[in-house]
Amino acid sequence: MNTKSDPTNPDLVTSPNIGRPPSDPNRYFIVTLGRSGSSLLGAILADAGAAFGVSPPAVWDPRSGQMEGGAIKQAAHHYRRAYDIAHGRKYVLSPAIESKYRLHRARRYLKRALRMSQFLKIGDLDLVVQPSFKLGYRPWVILSYRQLELNLPSLLVGRTHIGPDQLAREYVRIYRQGLMLLRTFGGCTVAYNELQDTHASGWADAIARTTDLNKQRLLDSRHQRLQAVADPTDVQPIYAEAYALYEAMQLISGQFVEPSRQVVRAFA
Repeated sequence: MNTKSDPTNPDLVTSPNIGRPPSDPNRYFIVTLGRSGSSLLGAILADAGAAFGVSPPAVWDPRSGQMEGGAIKQAAHHYRRAYDIAHGRKYVLSPAIESKYRLHRARRYLKRALRMSQFLKIGDLDLVVQPSFKLGYRPWVILSYRQLELNLPSLLVGRTHIGPDQLAREYVRIYRQGLMLLRTFGGCTVAYNELQDTHASGWADAIARTTDLNKQRLLDSRHQRLQAVADPTDVQPIYAEAYALYEAMQLISGQFVEPSRQVVRAFA
C-alpha cells in the first residue's frame, strides 16, 4: 500500500482505501500475553500471504516481538489505559476526562490500523476486538498461548518491572476474555508447543479454516523458521485459574471454532 502518514497523528493518512468501507471486513487478531510463539506465528502467517502491514523478518528472532504495526500498537496502548482507568488505576488528573481522551485516541488509531492491515498482533488485543466489530469489521480470534508457568521465566526477564502475580492476572484477563471472544466471533487456538513440534499439523488445519490461508504454505514456513525447542509437558501448575484456562484452550486445539449465530446474523 502506498501510504503517507504522520506517526504522531493517525488522521494524517492518505491512501486510496482510507475513508471507504472495507471490501473485505474480515480481520484476524492474534490475542496473546506475549512470549507464546506469537511472533513466530505471525511470521508464518505472513509467509503464507497474511497482510500485517509490515514486512516479515528474514529470520525469526525468538527473543523479540515482531509483526507488530505502529497503529495497532498505539490503539492497544490507549485501550489498555482506558481499561486501567475504569478499574481505578493509572490516571493523572480526572479519570472521566482521561478515559474519554484515551478512548477517542484509541478509536482513531484503530481505524487506521484496520484499514492498513488484515492481520493484527500486539499485546492487549482482547480489549480491541469488540471496538473493531463496532466499526463494522468482522473479527476472528486466534489465541496464541502457552502454560503460564512456562511462559513466566521469559516474561520476567523481559518485563523486569512486573512481578509474577501481576503477570498471572494479565494472563487470566487476556485468555479468559480471549476464550469468550473466540466463542463469540470464531477462530482457533495455537499452542506454543504445537508450533515447536514438527509432527504437529492440527494448528495449521485450524488456521487454514479460520483465515483461508494455504495449510501447506503454513507448514512449510514453520519448517523453515523454527528455531526454539518445545516446552516440557510435566511442569506443576502454580496458578490454578491460569492453568484452567490453559486446559480449556488445549481442549479446542486444532479445531475451528464457528462464530456465534449473533455474529453470523450481523453479517448476513
